[in-house]
Amino acid sequence: MDPRLAVFSLHIHKVLYQRTLETKEGRQEAIRELIGAVRPDMSGQAAACVAEVVPALLPDLHRKWIGMFVDKLFESASPQQLEILCDGSEENNAALALAYVMFLESERMEKIIAYDLEHVEELGGVGMAQVAAALCARLTRVEESVLEARQAKAREYRDKNTSDKTH
Repeated sequence: MDPRLAVFSLHIHKVLYQRTLETKEGRQEAIRELIGAVRPDMSGQAAACVAEVVPALLPDLHRKWIGMFVDKLFESASPQQLEILCDGSEENNAALALAYVMFLESERMEKIIAYDLEHVEELGGVGMAQVAAALCARLTRVEESVLEARQAKAREYRDKNTSDKTH
């Protein structure tokens, strides 16, 4: 491979992978909103605790998909275009990210992503059943701690009112 293309490839991988890592807060916010919609009875604190433990996609999947994007980009863009895209400017990094998102939304990639997610365990990921069980256990612990806190507050309130009446 041409050394310039290797540098461009490395740059694109770094930019896109770093952006996937930076989306953690947004992902957690979306999960909290989803939990709020499907479980309106759950406190915001409990939803936040669950959102924190929902695992991100495997880094291997991100690397695989970014690699596929780089391969496709190298097939369709000239070295001069790649040089401009890989100049390190925020504008061109954003352009790479947008192109990557559009690539992921292609019909071909939607099928690949669906397949990869169905077979995530084969890639060394935690089994989806294990993730679901861990989340349910975590949710139960959070709900139990919220209930215990409410009961303690109620006891405290009751004890205070009882002692106020006896004095």
